[in-house]
Amino acid sequence: MNYDKFAAHYILSPEGQLIKWPVITIRKDGVILEVKNHNTAFREEHGVMFYSGILLPAFIDIWWKYPQNIEKDIATNISDHFNMGTLLLGFPHSPQKSPTFPNTNGPILFNQRFPYSHPEIFPDLTTDNTLPIFKRIKKILRKNKNIELHKILAAATSEAAIITNHPELGRLEAGCSPGLILLQNADLVNFKMTPQTTIKWLMYPSIKSLIE
Repeated sequence: MNYDKFAAHYILSPEGQLIKWPVITIRKDGVILEVKNHNTAFREEHGVMFYSGILLPAFIDIWWKYPQNIEKDIATNISDHFNMGTLLLGFPHSPQKSPTFPNTNGPILFNQRFPYSHPEIFPDLTTDNTLPIFKRIKKILRKNKNIELHKILAAATSEAAIITNHPELGRLEAGCSPGLILLQNADLVNFKMTPQTTIKWLMYPSIKSLIE
């Protein structure tokens, strides 16, 4: 088969909602072929890999400026951002607005960062803006337990992708190639992260599929 099928308890929809019992089919080059969900419970299918957690498009990290003179420190640790699920990183030292690809083991670089229009959901963490966005999300949710999980995840995926003029990078839908990550070890009853919550890459998008 030239595709893989993934299933989980939930998926983050392009509209920013958590939808139960999804099955997503992704071509080997990272392009999504189909997204569907079961209405009541997951039904086993041949060739489907089931994971406990929430399926997400990879993160788009463009919210809030870095402290001055800190970009070089980020450059030395840029793989950490990618390893924690970041596909696109707003990095002011990047030479152009259009996404650039430093290597296959790092995020796409984009030379701008922006304030987020709803700081009550995704606030400015000032010096901590240099952390990988997954770490920032955990820190924000630890400090403010009233923020709904699906809203901050949407801010870090579909909403951020729209600002970069590449909305396809933040959506799990047919024809898009945003990469696929799994939010695992979360509280799926109350929709809360726990200290044990982590991110796992399930499918990397290929550079070829991203630039076509």
